[in-house]
Amino acid sequence: MDLYKKISILGPSAKFDTCGPKDFGKTTNIPGVYHAKVGGKHICRLFKVLQSNTCLNNCNYCAFRRDRDCPRMTATPDEMAKAFISAHSRRLVDGMFLSSGIVASPEITMSRMLDTAHILRDKYKYHGYLHLKLMPGTPQNCIEETIKLANRISLNIESPTQEDLASLSPDKDLKEGFFKTLFTIRKAIKNQKLKGQRTPSLTTQFVVGAGSEKDLDIIKVTNLLYQSFGMKRVFYSAFRPVSQTPLSQKPAASLTREHRLYQADFLMRFYRFTPQDLPLTKDGYLPHVGDPKTIWAQNHPDFFPINLNKASYWDLLKVPGIGPTSAKKIIQKRSKTKIYSLSQLKNQRMQTKKLSTYVSC
Repeated sequence: MDLYKKISILGPSAKFDTCGPKDFGKTTNIPGVYHAKVGGKHICRLFKVLQSNTCLNNCNYCAFRRDRDCPRMTATPDEMAKAFISAHSRRLVDGMFLSSGIVASPEITMSRMLDTAHILRDKYKYHGYLHLKLMPGTPQNCIEETIKLANRISLNIESPTQEDLASLSPDKDLKEGFFKTLFTIRKAIKNQKLKGQRTPSLTTQFVVGAGSEKDLDIIKVTNLLYQSFGMKRVFYSAFRPVSQTPLSQKPAASLTREHRLYQADFLMRFYRFTPQDLPLTKDGYLPHVGDPKTIWAQNHPDFFPINLNKASYWDLLKVPGIGPTSAKKIIQKRSKTKIYSLSQLKNQRMQTKKLSTYVSC
């Protein structure tokens, strides 16, 4: 089979690996080339492929589980490097996201991906953006080599509890697989920093709604990953049933649920919210109606109104309609002149009607 046909299979196969919210909103007709949104606006053109869609694991939701009948394909490191350079030289892509099913073992799989990375660097002199996905159980030597080569690495957690992961992925173990590998990654990154060398960012992904996990479970583990492991981003992928899998008849997870988890994630990362601050139902889920920040504000009338001329940056961020950019604009404005009325902020592109309920001048 020629290389184009291989990438025609291995490109679309990578859609199940998330590297950004709704990152498949815009695609091209060129195999392997995807336009991922960054920060909601910037478009990053990625060559997003699997080295192989053959996998030893038998995850109950995965399109490439061991027992599923589907076309299997594997590209050699030389072939994968050649395919990427072809797209990059024609200015079709800005960088590469390379993942894979587990072929034979995590070590053998990662060795093939690392060979691809070395060929790109040594043969083609490519030193641009490279995102490599690690597998739970990847040995230390492969992790250390990945950290030297990649701009970003990912290790997918998939489920927040061992009970749920065992029901979804019988071949995986949260403690011995994901967290043991994560500790090795953290140590390797720390050693790299101590040497004064560049280190990649680290991300992970939850599959939301495939199991019986609650939003509370996901939120608690997400907070742990940010606070203790220096995770750059946590992504949330709403479950979608795949034919010929044990979960083919399970309803798709709500995109609203996925969206609420991203909102809660932003509140923890940028607004200093803790898991305890987030409004959850008695059953442990984020409400479908209303964003978490607005519901928090409605549940804390004693906190409002806050004075725009005196409130700290972090207190301003508690106000619905005020984000980091707006809070900085308010602080800059009041440093020059006192804010007497919300009308003074209209030319700052702020939601003054929304603010009026929660602030005073």
